[in-house]
Amino acid sequence: MSRTAFLTRVRTAVEAASGTTATTRQSAVAGRLTHPPTHPLPACAKAPSQDWEINLIDALEARGAKVIVIPDLATLPQSVESHLQQQTARLLIGDDPRLTTLPWSIPPQRWNPEQKPEDGTAALTHAFAAVAETGTLVLASSTASPATLAFLPETHLVAVARNTVMGSFEAAFTGLRNAFPERLPRAINLVSGPSRTSDIEGRLVKGAHGPRRLVVILYGPQPAS
Repeated sequence: MSRTAFLTRVRTAVEAASGTTATTRQSAVAGRLTHPPTHPLPACAKAPSQDWEINLIDALEARGAKVIVIPDLATLPQSVESHLQQQTARLLIGDDPRLTTLPWSIPPQRWNPEQKPEDGTAALTHAFAAVAETGTLVLASSTASPATLAFLPETHLVAVARNTVMGSFEAAFTGLRNAFPERLPRAINLVSGPSRTSDIEGRLVKGAHGPRRLVVILYGPQPAS
């Protein structure tokens, strides 16, 4: 039986059992995408936005990430350079204009697709948002912010605007749909801490399948509740 014939039989059986047609099912899917259902929210999402930030920091630090809070994006280079001096690490960035136009005293190296981040390197990216519910960073891949920079270097530094800290995943994905109404980025990566595993003899190993260190830099004024 050909693939076309098989799928035709399946569609016919579904329509007969449910009393629907392909047109009505497509309409139902389109309606759900346009008006997604409202799900129950966790208690964290209902708390004041100041509490979201506290929950986010507590959750990230509990998993071994370092969190730095700075007043604005212009002071990010000083904070990053001060942190990396302790590790003598080389910094890579993509083409994100929010990062490339900052007042760097030591210009970071631009990453290109032919380059493989070596041992001892650090990378800086900008998160789309952060979810306080679980202490998770939402990273949207793009040519300006490739996913490679989030997973291959030993140290991953992530800039997060404080007004993009959200209470729940529902809010974060609603924000993604609004920001990318035509098509979502190729990859949406959710990062909740540095890479760690205890699969081998129950011993904690860092950097097994990602960065050994995660540094989150929250910047900007604290949003009103």
